[in-house]
Amino acid sequence: MKRKSIIALFLLLSFLAPTACELFEPEEYDYYNSDPTAGTTIVTTPSEPVKTYGYAPGTHDFSYETKQSYMIYYGVLNDDIIEEAKQYEVVILHPKMGNITREQVQEIRSSGTKVLGYIAIGEDLRTAYMTPEEMLDDSRFTGDGTGPRVDPRPEGTESLDGVDPMGNPSPAGTGYASYYLDDNNHDGKPDINPVFNCAFTNIGDPAWFEVLDNMTIDGEDEVPGLKEILSDDYGRGLGCDGVFLDTIDTAAPNRYTNETSYNMTRFEWTGTGVKDFCALLKNTYPDKLILQNRGIFFYNPALPHYKYNPRQYVDYVMFESYHLDSNTDVLFYEGYSSDNRYNYAPRLVAEASRPDGFQVLSLGYAEGPAEYELKDTLYNNSEAGLSVLLEDMNIAEEAGFMHYITDGSVTMVNDFVIDHEEKEDTTAPVWTSTYNDSTTYPFEAPDPRIGIQEAVAVNGGVTVRWDVAMDKNHVKYMLYYQTEPFDFENDPSLSKALCKELVNGVGSGYENGVGEGVYPNQDTITGLTSGETYYFLIRARDLSDNANEEDNTVYLSCTPK
Repeated sequence: MKRKSIIALFLLLSFLAPTACELFEPEEYDYYNSDPTAGTTIVTTPSEPVKTYGYAPGTHDFSYETKQSYMIYYGVLNDDIIEEAKQYEVVILHPKMGNITREQVQEIRSSGTKVLGYIAIGEDLRTAYMTPEEMLDDSRFTGDGTGPRVDPRPEGTESLDGVDPMGNPSPAGTGYASYYLDDNNHDGKPDINPVFNCAFTNIGDPAWFEVLDNMTIDGEDEVPGLKEILSDDYGRGLGCDGVFLDTIDTAAPNRYTNETSYNMTRFEWTGTGVKDFCALLKNTYPDKLILQNRGIFFYNPALPHYKYNPRQYVDYVMFESYHLDSNTDVLFYEGYSSDNRYNYAPRLVAEASRPDGFQVLSLGYAEGPAEYELKDTLYNNSEAGLSVLLEDMNIAEEAGFMHYITDGSVTMVNDFVIDHEEKEDTTAPVWTSTYNDSTTYPFEAPDPRIGIQEAVAVNGGVTVRWDVAMDKNHVKYMLYYQTEPFDFENDPSLSKALCKELVNGVGSGYENGVGEGVYPNQDTITGLTSGETYYFLIRARDLSDNANEEDNTVYLSCTPK
């Protein structure tokens, strides 16, 4: 098989294959609600400058008046598909699979559509179907000869604090580039993903960034790089608005897989480097957008990855297989779907809503058993799977995600979501919780923690804490406060109260894990009179044209110091 054919085959298989990381959860570990970093210093305010791109109330350049839409397509473009793409706000293309040209990208961009180009950063696509021995014969893969590298932490360590992002040389030998990994078997050779047949990489290694930046489709690498995707004058000079970062799950927690997993990964120590990579990418291309595919574990405070999440640098996060899976045997895995909806989604929404947050995209797959005819339904040629696809769309929309549905090869261009979504939002946000004490599997929905949860006195002010509400549109939180108890019967509109939009800062203790008495959001109201009692109430309001606001009556009193 010729080299180009091998790479093309790999890329196709990578979209048809099952999820690379199989979930493995030791029964004795409360994975969702435990505190893996107990005793660490709590940081409640950002120590780095807040970005002014991405989802940030008052600074985000996305329109809240109409729900954003997106399309993802990995196939070859033609005039009809280009016209279809131009109706979306965001379009994700695969430059290699689609053999994309600059002219095609710029034609789509002419309508105001933002175009993002695919690039894998947790695996080296150049090594597709190569053996370690073949890699040694090619200077592109030997680099400085200090790799492969391994976890530098003592065995059994879970914390990522103080980890050397470059790791240690493999105890079985080196000779390869520094960014290859050897944690699965310590044999002195780069670990290979057996599903995609590519070498895993250390995302945070600066030498790997340089490789990714300089690759070209038409050069010897036969894979597009960052510079080619984002610039106007390098390689094909595609001039995209941003990049779609794939294979971030290489840095997933070790507990996600074990020795019985087909695709075992033991590279969680590289997780600290993902933030470094995104920072370098944003610094190198400050005007370009970054979409993080998967890697949702970075936004779960029950995991050590949380303290090293790249939130401030990414503009979008994609939740792939949020409900409908790409497997042709089942529509979805009930355990995974319930986990996504009732554990991960509230925590992801909490991070998306911060001042340096992002927009969440979700992706469903029209695969599943043949009896549902999901692909025909997606193209409006059948109604057999209509209820299934509508459920997939509605589940995503209730969390406020931008949704799209495609097939396993990501080549079905369609308008299903645009055609079936409700254009007007007339429903108020619904409270949920980042803490779920469900002991069943599949998981049940958490008990909602409605409105204000804590009010703590500070000098001349009060710190308030609250959880998360979800809506098909973005949500902001309004604080009402006054010096007398609320009278909901005689003042239902709260006209006597002062009103302030809250800033979603990280709640005290939240970075150490979720739990009772721990909340994802907090803000401090200053300028209050010391010694005087105030009454506080928080309501969630969506950012639709109707500005729907729920009407909970939970309030707390507090007296500033």
